[in-house]
Amino acid sequence: MKALFFDIDGTLVNFQGEMQDSTRHALDQVQKNGHKIILCSGRSLCQIYEWLRSMGFDGIIGASGAYVECDGQVIYEHHMEKETLMAVHALLGRVDAYYAAQSKSGIIVKESHRERMLNGFQSMGLKEDVVNQIWKNILIDEQLEHRSDIEKIVFFEAKISVDKIKKQLSEYCDVTRMSFKRPDDNSGEITRAGINKALGIQKYIEYMGIAREDTIAFGDGPNDFDMLEYAQIGVAMGNAIDGLKKRADFVTLGMDDSGIEYALRNFGLL
Repeated sequence: MKALFFDIDGTLVNFQGEMQDSTRHALDQVQKNGHKIILCSGRSLCQIYEWLRSMGFDGIIGASGAYVECDGQVIYEHHMEKETLMAVHALLGRVDAYYAAQSKSGIIVKESHRERMLNGFQSMGLKEDVVNQIWKNILIDEQLEHRSDIEKIVFFEAKISVDKIKKQLSEYCDVTRMSFKRPDDNSGEITRAGINKALGIQKYIEYMGIAREDTIAFGDGPNDFDMLEYAQIGVAMGNAIDGLKKRADFVTLGMDDSGIEYALRNFGLL
């Protein structure tokens, strides 16, 4: 039995929220063949498409490793400590970034950031129903930095680069470029230091009693490096960023070119 971990955007679905029929059929067949299929996403639970969750995955790793679910049971959760949130809040305010906090129950923003957030996603050319599905659970909280349920922060249009933000937050956090569509140098994702997709995979396989040697991870973006390196086999999609392709054990076809099915057949799992 293998445990297969799949990023969502740019891997299982395209950036308009569409999954190929070949991917659906491959996931169904590989599961019938006795293997485990697990979502492994930067999205928090509330942001994952309901139709995707209803497909019967054996587990969900959300918020880039801050949330782990196995067969519907939560087995691990991590929330940012107040000291971490205060440091993030202060820095993002200084660099005039607008940002949102992710929790499993909703997306938390300040009122002044809400419209900038939605307009930013719409400017990416996303269909309105995709934006609504991702951001439908928006909660307004002017004191979000004092909350105790925050898993992750995403920020946009900072006045300094992601690398500079990463350096300034290195004591508290891991910072990566935004993994949605085309990464840019001023938008990114922030998790507590040490919280990443690889940790989520580790928590899942330890709970399930699965050997690390029986893991395969599929991804395409900046927050997928750690999970492709942790898994026994790391698969980069044909549409992945160049750096990930160079580090992957195998590069498959693109997400819209039956890349998932192609990889699973290559490994003899279909």
